[in-house]
Amino acid sequence: MSAPRRRQRDFRSTTLLARLRAIPHYYLYPAAGSVLGFGSPIGMFLLRYWREDPLLKALWVRNELDYNFLFYAYMGLGTVASFMIFGYVIGLRSERQRVNNRVLSARVDELHLKSVTDALTGAFTHGYLQEILELEIQQSLTRKVPLSVMMIDIDDFKRINDSHGHLFGDRVIKETAETISANVRSDDILGRFGGDEFVVIMPGADAPTARHVAERARSGIAKNGYLATISVGVATFDGAGNESPAELLHRADMNLYQAKHDGKNCVRNECHLPGVPRRRTDKA
Repeated sequence: MSAPRRRQRDFRSTTLLARLRAIPHYYLYPAAGSVLGFGSPIGMFLLRYWREDPLLKALWVRNELDYNFLFYAYMGLGTVASFMIFGYVIGLRSERQRVNNRVLSARVDELHLKSVTDALTGAFTHGYLQEILELEIQQSLTRKVPLSVMMIDIDDFKRINDSHGHLFGDRVIKETAETISANVRSDDILGRFGGDEFVVIMPGADAPTARHVAERARSGIAKNGYLATISVGVATFDGAGNESPAELLHRADMNLYQAKHDGKNCVRNECHLPGVPRRRTDKA
């Protein structure tokens, strides 16, 4: 079977299964009960037919239907009705439990999302970013594809905070996150690394792609006109060798340090400064 036909058949099977699962149990269980109910008289008839003399089976069938048709009809209606009522009662309980499970699952998903996202910006948290980055590095090594990271910092954010107040500072952080999210790719993962600093994990992005996306995000924020610009450091892992999440973030952070040194509001993917600190918040 060709691949398109196989995929089409799998799609039909999945769709049919999804439709069956979507049927409320108080409809599905009585329907199944009616089928089982019909099996009782039919099974009785077939069992008695099997036990008859092979030479007399045809004659037995005519006589059995002539004399016991009402018996089989009564048995069929009784068992069908009983199984349908039983199925309806069980279906009501099962459907109620399924709805409760669905609500509980949605609540768990909501709580999990809240636990891994920043309340102000909606971006992922520092801890969750570390987990995602570790997984993406493993994927990059397995699939031999590049992985890039953008380290983003709002320029002169302390001055903005001191001049306009913390509420305005929070608004700048929130709008910065929204603008970054609107300008990166759909598969990129945005997280708030801390304070006014963000990280974007870019699966499958090589250095030129990451640089282009970073420039687009920087330009988008510079055009917004709310007194803020960003500096961006970009680092790329080529899918070979051995590099930890901390080392990749460190390279991006040093490139961000270079962008700050070069006048801010720019993107850098290399650092040429001698004696740079391990982190910009550390001493040289």
